[in-house]
Amino acid sequence: MSQTSASGAAAIALLGSAGARGCAQDQTPALTVLESRPPSLRRPPPAVCRPPPQPVMLEHLSSLPTQMDYKGQKLAEQMFQGIILFSAIVGFIYGYVAEQFGWTVYIVMAGFAFSCLLTLPPWPIYRRHPLKWLPVQDSGTEDKKPGERKIKRKYTEEFRSKETSYLQLSNK
Repeated sequence: MSQTSASGAAAIALLGSAGARGCAQDQTPALTVLESRPPSLRRPPPAVCRPPPQPVMLEHLSSLPTQMDYKGQKLAEQMFQGIILFSAIVGFIYGYVAEQFGWTVYIVMAGFAFSCLLTLPPWPIYRRHPLKWLPVQDSGTEDKKPGERKIKRKYTEEFRSKETSYLQLSNK
């Protein structure tokens, strides 16, 4: 027979006595075994008995604005391209003078990182022109007039007749 250490026996006893919720209902034997060990060797109960962690950080992130308006998107795109172009020109000139292509790459990468920092987050400069949305309207079918329905029906009937005549011509 195999021998089990005290911590292994406690874990088996703890998992073996698990109830319907997946947590041990009586954890006192396991706690006494854990408490008898030195503090450096103590382990917390298995993860199945811990409550799920609450997303504290996500609550703060959900309050941040995440949208840009169309003019802000255009400005961000122009800034992104301008910074990349400027860093490419400066990097090429510096790399040519220093005769080191690596410096060109480093300067372009730094320009890319800087442009991403300036243009990817939705800074307030990109949200100056918010969109004015139309009020919500009911789009029920009872609002339509019967004349509009006939026009649509007439169009579909006309389309079907042309389609059938085309198919008849193509089969010949």
